[in-house]
Amino acid sequence: MDGISEQAKAFVDAAINGASPEPWGEPDMSIIRLSRRHPPAFPLEVFGSQWAEWIRNAAEAAAAPVDYVALPLLASASALIGNARWAQATPGWKEPPHLWLGVVGDSGSSKSPGADCLLRDVLPEIERRMIGDFPEKLAEWRATAEILKAKTEAWEKDVRTAHRNNNPPPAPPAQILPAEPQSPRLRQNDITIEKVASLLAYAAMKGLLMVRDELAGWLLGLTSYNDAGRAFWLEAWGGRPYRVERQKNPEPIIVQRLAVAVIGGTQPEKLAEMFRDADDGLMARFIWAWPEPKPFRLSRKAPDSRFAIEALDKLRALELTPATPEKPAEPVYVPLHVNALDMLEAFARDMQTAQESTGGLLRSAYGKARGLALRLALNLEMLRWAASPGYEAAPATINEASFEAACDLVADYFMPMAERVYGDASASNSERNAATLARWILREKPTEMHVRHLQRKVRLPGLKNAEAIHAAASLLVEADWLRAPSSQTGFQNRPKASYPVNPALMRITP
Repeated sequence: MDGISEQAKAFVDAAINGASPEPWGEPDMSIIRLSRRHPPAFPLEVFGSQWAEWIRNAAEAAAAPVDYVALPLLASASALIGNARWAQATPGWKEPPHLWLGVVGDSGSSKSPGADCLLRDVLPEIERRMIGDFPEKLAEWRATAEILKAKTEAWEKDVRTAHRNNNPPPAPPAQILPAEPQSPRLRQNDITIEKVASLLAYAAMKGLLMVRDELAGWLLGLTSYNDAGRAFWLEAWGGRPYRVERQKNPEPIIVQRLAVAVIGGTQPEKLAEMFRDADDGLMARFIWAWPEPKPFRLSRKAPDSRFAIEALDKLRALELTPATPEKPAEPVYVPLHVNALDMLEAFARDMQTAQESTGGLLRSAYGKARGLALRLALNLEMLRWAASPGYEAAPATINEASFEAACDLVADYFMPMAERVYGDASASNSERNAATLARWILREKPTEMHVRHLQRKVRLPGLKNAEAIHAAASLLVEADWLRAPSSQTGFQNRPKASYPVNPALMRITP
């Protein structure tokens, strides 16, 4: 019984010596949650009253926590703004708006239903509007391609004739056919480098929204088909230029500014696997939501999809600065209001202080916090403007209220959520098995826990052999859920591996 604590051994010694066992203590219920911290409440007020009401209604309709609606909204807005607007703190510090967001929850916790109102009812209409006059542009390109093809065929014929007559060949057609236009789009599920780069270069210059129902499959397979997978996505976070060389095409794909927002979900048991690799900064770029499940309740009211469509369509209509012969189109930079600069400095110092007192992925997350706050401030500023009636021009600065709201969102919500997610991911197998065993005890209410019964009859995940069961049980002994086995013997004088269960647990509803 390796790994059993000194406290558990004391119980065994007491039983052997005939001493009366000590009174039961209060069972530590945090072990069932892997001692993970409680989730903070999402501060809906940062969106302004109109969006806050819409998020509450959408969450109620989906029987989901508001977090599962708010994060897809932020991701969608950041993709729609895309390269049309970048946040600027100082002339030398600019941040793109796109965000990478992940929602965590068990199966059935309404992660996907929370996003359905946007992904099913709102964004398809936005994408339909994005297409606009694309069919006419495609028809024009095809006509031009046919004309050029005919000119090329005539030129090739003239070259052959000139060759037969020993005359100099004629000059080729001067017209160069541009790349075939691709239908504008917002959402994408294919995450291969060449596909994403191709869309950003030709179909979605403003940006893309990657939607992944299961983040783990994508993040764990980034380098499966291309060793540059992680490097590509690290560049994508910063909105940097990227050049993709292609084996089957001599012309590379050149993306002026990688702009990809991400929204996806995962289950708690997959967190450890997702975070197992060395910290290269990729995972710390994600911001997380892992709320407690909401009791299921039917809603008789649907959220106002029309409001969301019209508001987000204002973000779709934002444009980059026009291209000129000297330079391509580029973002409009939206500076932080001068009165918010002191707030930015104070916030950045607070995040540095917090970073110095922590480690691992959480340390990396704190290192990204000031840039994240600037991105969020731009998104909140634009979302509040989009929700307002009328046709006022888009904000030319990020005001103090938006930046203060972004700082509060980072410090009071996203960083505590990161601590909850990263802390759970770092739990050992024994701790996870102990939580599994604890949930079984609450559900079945046994007065004693028999190792052989668990092995042969119950067979809980991760608890298939005696060694794993004893290691998990030792943690429950420390948490006052169990007592160490007594010295009783059974068949052929073998010791009975039976752990008494704290009677207080019989009164607790799982």
